[in-house]
Amino acid sequence: AGAGRSLCGEAVDKVDMFSQRYALIQQRILRQDIFQPKLVTAGTPSQGNGGGTHALTPAESLLGRSGVRYLLGMIVQVEEGKYYLEDHTAQVPLNFSQASLLTDGFVTENSIMLVEGEAIDGVLYVHNMGSPIVENRSEAIKAIGLQNSDIFNSIGSLSEFEKLSDQEVEHGREGMFVVLSDVHLDSPSVLEKIERMLEGYSDFTPLPIFVFMGDFASRPQGAKETMGYFDDLAGVICKFPNVANEGRFVFVPGPNDPGIASILPRGPILNYFTSSLRSKVKHAIFASNPCRMRFFTKEIVFFRDDLVGKMRRHCLLEPREEEDGDEYAKIASSGQRRLSRHAIKTVLDQGHLSPLPLSASPIYWQHDHALRLYPFPDALIVGDRVDQYYENYEECDAINPGPFSNGFNFVVYRPIGEVRRSQTKSDVEFSQIE
Repeated sequence: AGAGRSLCGEAVDKVDMFSQRYALIQQRILRQDIFQPKLVTAGTPSQGNGGGTHALTPAESLLGRSGVRYLLGMIVQVEEGKYYLEDHTAQVPLNFSQASLLTDGFVTENSIMLVEGEAIDGVLYVHNMGSPIVENRSEAIKAIGLQNSDIFNSIGSLSEFEKLSDQEVEHGREGMFVVLSDVHLDSPSVLEKIERMLEGYSDFTPLPIFVFMGDFASRPQGAKETMGYFDDLAGVICKFPNVANEGRFVFVPGPNDPGIASILPRGPILNYFTSSLRSKVKHAIFASNPCRMRFFTKEIVFFRDDLVGKMRRHCLLEPREEEDGDEYAKIASSGQRRLSRHAIKTVLDQGHLSPLPLSASPIYWQHDHALRLYPFPDALIVGDRVDQYYENYEECDAINPGPFSNGFNFVVYRPIGEVRRSQTKSDVEFSQIE
């Protein structure tokens, strides 16, 4: 009885995980004007739905009710091929055959969706479906309070936050993150390009923060080979003594790097493999995946996962296409870029980095909070195996640096790229080593 709980948790932890995900989105939805009931006074004509508000119906209340209803629930697969909408009261079978998607993004098992539909013979026939309404970071912090939103517990009061903001305006423009993903250290050409990149930044004052995301090898390797590859990287870094002594390097593991199986959140690469590099590079930090950093008042999340591929394989409905009349938007968001936009919008709308079936993306139930994106971070940098991508979505910079091993692409991110009238704006620069 006195033994510590297992890393994987107990059955109740799995229930709590999904319950908390639902509760966070539900409270966000109920703050929206469209779902807040209006006070009707005597003599005021009732406007029905024309009044601009809707009531959310609990799943258990559908029994015996006719007509179109609005529900908020998680899509779950109770038995193979049969999907249900589940909230904190009940489950109801879903029929998607006539469903229209009103928002961008992927619909997958374990997604929480707003659904408009009608219950007929115990089945909810979906008319329209959309992602939960979002709040930007400032709105969320205003709603839940600064201290409840500070995952680092580093800002104790509003006055401290304002002091940090002043320092941010004064000194923040010096800060820069150089981010690489899929840094295959078993490739001589990758090491050669890293050397050229470090040479270019070696004279910067201050030096940028270098973030290297896995996988750190093109295929699974043995322990001795893995240690050798990190030692090779240390040799490259040490060619620039200033960078080795003063530069900050953060290493975020990929899905196939050594360690416990690909369960999220993933711990750092073990010291056993990296001790040589740690001894030679003074400020080498081997972080978890995901990894969160604070830069003055800004919160930045780094995450390495094959998001687009996983979501495409497990989506239940085809993502929404652009409207026919907007030809420019169709061209701009065609192909891979359109899929990237859907994937990024999905994780931000869901407030979670992995809103996927647990069979496709296993999670430590007790540590699901490490994957939450509520409030939104100021920047979400996802290392995905697709082309480089940037979009600002509800004041959150969503960035994919692209795979470094394929084309030697990387991204330079300045959280404070520009200051105007005490307001800051970030700067994103895509780069490539020829």
